[in-house]
Amino acid sequence: MPEPAAPGSEASAPEWLTQSVAPKLHLTAKASRQFFEQLLAEQGASFAMWTVLATLTVKGPMIQRELAARLSIEGPTLTRHLESMVGRGLVSRTRTDTDRRSSLVELTEDGRRMYERLASVATGANEAMLSGVSPTDVQRFGQVLDRILANVARR
Repeated sequence: MPEPAAPGSEASAPEWLTQSVAPKLHLTAKASRQFFEQLLAEQGASFAMWTVLATLTVKGPMIQRELAARLSIEGPTLTRHLESMVGRGLVSRTRTDTDRRSSLVELTEDGRRMYERLASVATGANEAMLSGVSPTDVQRFGQVLDRILANVARR
């Protein structure tokens, strides 16, 4: 007769838990974000700062509420991040002429330089996380994640 599985071991977990993608996605997302955040912190940056800088680099100047929507964060949360970034000279905010309640957010020259510095950190982090994973597997993994997102969005 086989020995019972030790409590807390994968063998003792219900099959639905060991076969479920959600816990693995959660753990992978958490670990990879912590890894990346540590590398950013070493550069005096945060994940929030990186996402703002990267988005403005790709999209150009944006209305603050549109930036919040694109980043999937609440307006007040973005406001706190932007205040810090304005204080560091990385972005500027100016009221729009058409709606005085709206602010246009733009990168400054210091913001562009910070983006360039952090882009190399992001590239290095990505390479480290994908070490030993073939380009074909990376592409397929991206396709699987896209399918999961689409499935969840339909629910």
